[in-house]
Amino acid sequence: MKTRFAPIYPITDKRMSGKPTHLAILRELIRGGASLVQIRDKGTPVGDLLQDICRCVEYASKYGVRVIVNDRCDLALLSGAAGVHLGQEDLPAVFARRILGKKALLGISTHSQQQVREADSLPVEYIGFGPIFATSTKSDHAPVVGLAGLRQACRQSAKPVVAIGGIESKQIPAVLEAGAASVALVSSLMMSKCIARRMEELLKLAGNY
Repeated sequence: MKTRFAPIYPITDKRMSGKPTHLAILRELIRGGASLVQIRDKGTPVGDLLQDICRCVEYASKYGVRVIVNDRCDLALLSGAAGVHLGQEDLPAVFARRILGKKALLGISTHSQQQVREADSLPVEYIGFGPIFATSTKSDHAPVVGLAGLRQACRQSAKPVVAIGGIESKQIPAVLEAGAASVALVSSLMMSKCIARRMEELLKLAGNY
């Protein structure tokens, strides 16, 4: 049975949001209805980041919200996070599973149909696929796969596919109609004046499809 996902999957970005901590972002996301949040941070010193993630996990647990960490199995394990999202060049999923255990929520990024096929046999609960459209959040992103590529990935994968990359609010219906289980968003949320209100609006929009 496929793991069920809310239609909007928020990913945090302190720089883009202008917030001092991921906890400050998380509070607003939860207020807006988020049920799963990925903490993504490439620049904060690891000690400070671990403290921030620990506070996020503690706060989220009060509301039944799951927190997963981008890339770092060590930080996920130490903080008690629900799991980790892995890139193609991160620790292999089989080893991440050994570290985090059977109950951890694991996801992996894919950027081609071949990678989707390979990910289907890995011990992960979902597959991230993209970029669907051109994105400014990563300067070195993989080639755009488009809606046609997304549709093909969703058809061939036995796991839920989370679409990511350059997706704006007006494109959410088309992305969900292509078969995505959820839409991962960064800038559409992080650049909002009120993240909570934006999260609520996007969930309502996605809920109609």
